[in-house]
Amino acid sequence: MKRLWIGALLLGLAFPVGAQEKMTEEEALQAIQECEAQKSQLDAKIAELESQVQALKDQKAEVENQIQALKNEIAELKAEIAKYPSEYTVQKGDYLVKIAGMRYIYNNPKAWPRIYRANRDKIKNPNLIYPGWVLRIPHGLVTSIEVIPGDNLWKIAGFSWIYNDPFKWPVIYKANTDKIKDPDLIYPGWILRIPRD
Repeated sequence: MKRLWIGALLLGLAFPVGAQEKMTEEEALQAIQECEAQKSQLDAKIAELESQVQALKDQKAEVENQIQALKNEIAELKAEIAKYPSEYTVQKGDYLVKIAGMRYIYNNPKAWPRIYRANRDKIKNPNLIYPGWVLRIPHGLVTSIEVIPGDNLWKIAGFSWIYNDPFKWPVIYKANTDKIKDPDLIYPGWILRIPRD
């Protein structure tokens, strides 16, 4: 009897009053069964959606953990980079190869062209630097480079602070086809993009 009353109540929401009065007990039971079937389908759909929501929450938590790990790594890298000076005052007996090889400069004598390029306003000849000069010491990833006399794509790609691999010259070429028509011809003064993928 209680079931019939609930069924009638549900049907009262779905059917007009006139239809309610003409419904037989059998029709009411059938309508209740249909409502219960629909409810079961909706419950199944809700369970499926709740499962998808939980999966998305898990993914979100994983991404947030990855973001936090990256933030921690960035903080560590910033702390490490802070140890490296952004300027260096030339001392008697210094030369670019020696400066580049210093532990907290680049620890790599072959990186001297980076200091030269960053100080071309001051250094006219890379073999002549003078005590007292304050040289800029660039750090971090290079995303562009100015072409100077004697440069070619092979040489630029081979710099340790670019790709450290001359065979990657096509990467620079492809990123600068708006400027470079012939990969064998690049000109001083051009600023070339250095892709970082």
